[in-house]
Formats: sequence, C-alpha cells, structure tokens
Amino acid sequence: MRLIISFMAALLLLIGCQQSIDNKYSHVSIKDQEGEVLVTEADFEKASFQEKQDQVVITVIYEDEQKFKEITESHLNEEIHIYLGDKKIASPKINQVIDSESIQIEGDYSEKDAKKFIDVINQ
Repeated sequence: MRLIISFMAALLLLIGCQQSIDNKYSHVSIKDQEGEVLVTEADFEKASFQEKQDQVVITVIYEDEQKFKEITESHLNEEIHIYLGDKKIASPKINQVIDSESIQIEGDYSEKDAKKFIDVINQ
C-alpha cells in the first residue's frame, strides 16, 4: 500500500512540474524599451515559422493591422522586445512603419522556442 501511495505522490509531483514548465511559456508579448506591454498573444490571429538561410523566422498575422501600424509609428527607430513567457527571444529594431496584416520576426532564437511561440498563439 505504501508503494502505491509513494508512486501516486511521485506521479502527481511530476505532473505538477510539467504544468509549471508549460505555464512558464504560456503567453507571448511584445514590449517597448520601458517594458510596457504593447501586444499579447490575444492580438495575433495566427503564427507560423520556417527556416531561412540557417535562421528560424516567425511569421505572425495580427487581428488588427491598424493597431500594429500605430505601434510601429510610435516606436519608429526603437527596439521592441519579443517575449515567450518571461524569456526574451528577440529585440528587433523598427526601421519603418509596418502597414500590413503580418510581419516576419527574425532573431537568434531556437526552433524549439519558435515552436512554443507559435503554439501559444495558435491555441
């Protein structure tokens, strides 16, 4: 009986740890240089990724392209920071106003992080 109880306790502990790992990356956000959240996963319609020239590129489609246009206008020539949970995965500089429903995010992030990023958006 003790063996069964010990096994169940260990199993519950493992399940709890897995949920903590999953929750660690349960949200996506883009923040400005001061740390203000500009957009979250709720602002994205869908996302995908592909490998290009030894680099993983994430493509996101926005729910409201006007909102992203306004963000790029107000943060022109500034870096924005893209987060997967609390982990910063890219800090691109906005070089021009983006008036499009989608953008490509190039960064030095792993394919694993890219998959987690798009999974959060596409859920």
